[in-house]
Amino acid sequence: MAWYVFALVDAVPSSRPGTGISGPLSMLRLGHAFAVVERRADVPPVEFGSLEKHQDVVTRLASRVPAILPVRFGTLVDREALADALADRDDEITGAFALVRNRVQFTWRKRVARGEGRGADKPGPKRDGVSGTDYLRHAARAAKPAPPAAWRALRSKLAPLFAAERYQPATATLPEPLYHLVDRASSGRYATVAAGLRHTTATLTMSGPWPPFAFVPELL
Repeated sequence: MAWYVFALVDAVPSSRPGTGISGPLSMLRLGHAFAVVERRADVPPVEFGSLEKHQDVVTRLASRVPAILPVRFGTLVDREALADALADRDDEITGAFALVRNRVQFTWRKRVARGEGRGADKPGPKRDGVSGTDYLRHAARAAKPAPPAAWRALRSKLAPLFAAERYQPATATLPEPLYHLVDRASSGRYATVAAGLRHTTATLTMSGPWPPFAFVPELL
């Protein structure tokens, strides 16, 4: 059977890992990281119960390790493939652990009005008359879009309390999210300030603290 991967962590959890979706969790040492895995013959069905269990495992682990890099739902690999996927990426993994260590994620969403939410424009093919440098700059902006002015007041009030930020434009089905990475020691203060901001407008919702789902590189 293969390994179903929940997350990479930087240390052995402070207590027993417990169970995964349907079986016990194991720890695989891979370079400077540990993969938290469960033996499975197939990928769990994409349904709410499985998704909820996957997130519950990651959330539980996050409270027991200094740094966690959650892995997307449905990642099923054998040990050799897992090792190959992470080979020569120690520096990237180390940097990712450093960013999220002892930090949690808060998620803001802005409700989308009818007819909105098409998302950011893609850079598309390079057109004649556009320099390669300008094209690459446009592509970089599309890959990491800046929050629009509508978020300015909220960001300015919370800026002293978050260590990193990520914004995603709305899509046809999901409202635009703004993610903040916050030191665990500051999470209570952040939640208090955020609660006051949330009540100033009916268009904003906030949830958290969560594991740092939005601040993890695509590793597997």
